[in-house]
Amino acid sequence: MWTRFMDMYSGGSCKQKPYEYIYIEAPEAEAKVIFYNRFGHNPERVTCTCCGDDYSIEDYDTLERATAYDRGCQHGRGNDEGYNLASAKVSVDDYVARPDVLVVPEADIKPQERTGEVPVQGYVWQD
Repeated sequence: MWTRFMDMYSGGSCKQKPYEYIYIEAPEAEAKVIFYNRFGHNPERVTCTCCGDDYSIEDYDTLERATAYDRGCQHGRGNDEGYNLASAKVSVDDYVARPDVLVVPEADIKPQERTGEVPVQGYVWQD
């Protein structure tokens, strides 16, 4: 399982320079904890009230599927999760070599990074 964190440039800047795209090999809930432990901020933080969450967060069963849109795969009916993976304009290897992409495979995740709680940060709306 892979979780994709795409920086939404909330507030007008990249939050974890130079990485616009961060992929962590873990299910979403665990990946959020790993993200916080690695970078020191909640990926669901809201930096700007008009822009929303700092990151768009989605999980996928493979890195190939997680990167499909960003690698230029054609979208079409009846294809793998909506994308024709064979139509990619960029290979997975070339895509993850970009300087704005960080891939954190399971083997690189320390046991202590998998535990803990992610604090609420940024603007918070409460009733």
